[in-house]
Amino acid sequence: MAKVLGLREQRVQFFYDTDFAYHGVLTSTDSSNVNFAKAQKNLFSDARAGDLLRTNLQGPGQLLSDQTFLTFAVRHEVMFYNVASSATYGDTFTSLAQLSIWTMNTCTFQFQVDTKVEFEGPITMTPAGGGPWGFVSESGAPLITNGEPDAPSIYVLPLPIAITKRQAIAMIEKKYSFGGTDIAAEINAADCGKLLRAYIDGYNTRDVQ
Repeated sequence: MAKVLGLREQRVQFFYDTDFAYHGVLTSTDSSNVNFAKAQKNLFSDARAGDLLRTNLQGPGQLLSDQTFLTFAVRHEVMFYNVASSATYGDTFTSLAQLSIWTMNTCTFQFQVDTKVEFEGPITMTPAGGGPWGFVSESGAPLITNGEPDAPSIYVLPLPIAITKRQAIAMIEKKYSFGGTDIAAEINAADCGKLLRAYIDGYNTRDVQ
């Protein structure tokens, strides 16, 4: 469909990509699996359209056409949940709480636009501000998320980060070893539901068709 020349529309729309969304154990033989947790993953840069569970970016590494974006918040959705009575939490951790806390406290991000890192830090500083929330009566199956699902939980940037036409974007997710424990390996070895997703939230400007 042809675009309307000289007319643009602005919408409030976040973009997201997924590090992992899986239930069950993954081993080194599964390293090609898109849900395999690694020490570093570059989200958005290799996003593929067609699977909204993973991403809503339409092309790898950039917005399509002449779209621009003003980023007012970076958000991370982190969730681990016990969906089996026999669940295990890696080779070191003995509870879902330990796996959740150490994952959130040893993972960092770098939001990169073009060739520059625009914003970086631990993912605990960029809570989801959305997603499941509640209390599970069984102490062995708690629900632990990165932030409560309400607007005050979102860390809003004092100044927006601008993404201009056809600029490359990437969210570089890093998982560190801590006290001799390889966090990425623990995530893969955990026999539970697990999810890590990154968002950029703000104003998207695009052509009118």
